[in-house]
Amino acid sequence: MLKIAICDDEECQRIELINMVKKALEFKNIKYLIFQYENGEDLLQSKLEINLYFLDIRMDKLNGIETAKKIRKLNKEVIIIFITALKEYVFEAFDVKAFHYILKPLSEKKLRKVLYSALPQFYEADDFILAKTISQCTKIFVKDIMYIESQLRKIKIHTTYDVIEYYHKLSDIEEELKNFNFFKCHRSYIVNLNYVRSYDNVFITLKNGEKVYVSKYKLTDFSRAFMYYLKSKGTPYG
Repeated sequence: MLKIAICDDEECQRIELINMVKKALEFKNIKYLIFQYENGEDLLQSKLEINLYFLDIRMDKLNGIETAKKIRKLNKEVIIIFITALKEYVFEAFDVKAFHYILKPLSEKKLRKVLYSALPQFYEADDFILAKTISQCTKIFVKDIMYIESQLRKIKIHTTYDVIEYYHKLSDIEEELKNFNFFKCHRSYIVNLNYVRSYDNVFITLKNGEKVYVSKYKLTDFSRAFMYYLKSKGTPYG
């Protein structure tokens, strides 16, 4: 269950953001709880275990930056996204390791893009898929999957420790992994962006040196997806 706190001293802004977030999460069939606050003091006093904070910066009493600093003292891993009309605070956002910094007026397209890029941060280390055959069922942890290969009707899941083979559709695996950092780079391959080291016009090279084909028709989309993946790991401004 994803737990989100939205803090903005303007009720109309809170409602607008809540509606956008709900719509985006329901589109992905993600279960969530949203808690709303009109100031930083109330948020901090609630002492709820939150996964993701949306913070306005200009608020009465305790502003968003100061609120974020106090949150960071309690939790260094939680995701913080600033939503504000003030460009000049972007460098302070870096100081509190904000995941992103979205400028008002809110764009639903931009909000959705940033939210979706943050979602993989919340998946537990023990998330898994199941490889089923007639005789057995194998549990495969998502974090261990480097890439997936399709050969005729057979799937080969290449993990950090083994290759698991079974009969399945690549499209079904793609659906199972849609909320993680995976990209279908070829009609026969899905790659985990977490393991990508580099790429050219023909191959994606993984961190262990293995190479995966990238289709010329997928190259542009893959390049965009990988660059956005890298950006989501590094810069909070957008």
